[in-house]
Amino acid sequence: MNEKNNNLGIFEGLSLIKNQWLSFCFAIFLSFIILSLDFILTISIPKILDDLRFIIDDGNLFNIPRFSIILLILIIFRPVIGWLINYLQIRILVGILRNLENNIYSKSNKIYLYNKNYSSENSANLLITHGRYYLDTYLIPMIRAITDVGSIIVICFGLFLKYPIPLLFFVFSITVFLSVYQFITKKLLRKNGEILINSYEDIIKLSANGFAEEQGAKTINEVLDVKKSSWLVIGSISQGLKYVIEFCFMFSFGIAALYIIIISPSSFAAFISTFAYAAVRMLPSFSTVLAFYQGKTTAEFAINELLKHMKNSFDAK
Repeated sequence: MNEKNNNLGIFEGLSLIKNQWLSFCFAIFLSFIILSLDFILTISIPKILDDLRFIIDDGNLFNIPRFSIILLILIIFRPVIGWLINYLQIRILVGILRNLENNIYSKSNKIYLYNKNYSSENSANLLITHGRYYLDTYLIPMIRAITDVGSIIVICFGLFLKYPIPLLFFVFSITVFLSVYQFITKKLLRKNGEILINSYEDIIKLSANGFAEEQGAKTINEVLDVKKSSWLVIGSISQGLKYVIEFCFMFSFGIAALYIIIISPSSFAAFISTFAYAAVRMLPSFSTVLAFYQGKTTAEFAINELLKHMKNSFDAK
C-alpha cells in the first residue's frame, strides 16, 4: 500500500461506526455544554474585573454582584464540569468500541468459514491492538479535539470582540508555526505507527511456537528492538508536543502584545488580564487538537487495516 493510499481523512475512520451515529452524535452534543460555558466566561472576564475593582475601591466585599459571584464559581468549577462531561463521553465511546468488537469477531468468523486458511493471529490482533488504537488514538481524542476546537473558536470570538487586530496576529502566527511542525512530523509518525502495528502482529505470530528461533525468520529480540525504536520516535514527538505548543503560543502572544503596546498602551493591562484567562483555556486545547492529529497519523495503518477487514468480510458473504 503506497503512502497516498495510507492517508486517512480526519473523519474517514468514522465509517467503521456508521451504524452507531446516534450514540456518537450524542457524545458530540455534550461538548456544546463546555463550548457555551467557555464562551460565557471569556466574554464576562472584563465585567468580573470591573466588579472586583469597584469592590476594592469601595472596601465592602459584600457589594459584589450576584451574577459575578456565579461567574467566579463557574470559573473555579469549570474543570470539574469538563471532567464529568469527558467521563460521559468516554463511557459512550467505550460502548461504541464494544459493539465494533462484536462486528470484528463475527465477521472474522464468517471469513474463517469461507476461507479455512484465514489467520487467527490476524483476527486476534485486530481485537487486541487495532481496536485499542481506534479508541485511544482516534475516537476519544477526536471527541476531545472537537470540544477543544469549539472552545478555541468561542474563546477567540470573545477576544475578537475586544481585541480584533491583536487576535488576528496571534492566530495567524501560531497557525503558521504549528502547521510547519505538523508537516515535519507527519511522515515520521505514519511510518513508525505502521512499524509498531506490524511488530505487534509479529509478536503474536512468534508466540505460536513459544518464541523459538527459526532459520531465516525474525527473532523475538529483533521484533522487540524494532518496536522499541518506533516507540522512541513516537513518544519523543508526542511528549515534545507540549513544549512546541508553549513556544509557539508565547511567541505568537508576544507579537499580539507588541501590537497593543505600540498602538494602545493604555489598554495593555486589560489585554493581559483577558488574554491570561484565554491562555489558560487555549493552551491545553491546542495540545489536545494537535495530539489528536498526531495520534490519527500514528494510527492510520491500524484503522486502514480495520476498514479493509470489514470490507473483505462483507465481500466474503
